[in-house]
Amino acid sequence: MGNINVCTICGSSDIVSDRSLGGKMVCSRCGSSSFSNNSFHSIKNKKKFVFILVGVFVFLIIIL
Repeated sequence: MGNINVCTICGSSDIVSDRSLGGKMVCSRCGSSSFSNNSFHSIKNKKKFVFILVGVFVFLIIIL
C-alpha cells in the first residue's frame, strides 16, 4: 500500500494535478498545495493501534 497524501488545511485526500499551474498537485476541495503523508491510514499502524487497544482492554479486565 502506498503513501496516502492528505491536505494539511482541510484533511481531504482528493488531490488533483492542476494543468494551469504546470502540473502542480493541489487539493480539489480547498485549493491548497500543502500536503503531508497520513501514516494513520497505513495497515501497519492500524494493526499497532488494534494491538495496543486489545492490550489495554485485557489489562482492564485483569484489574477488575
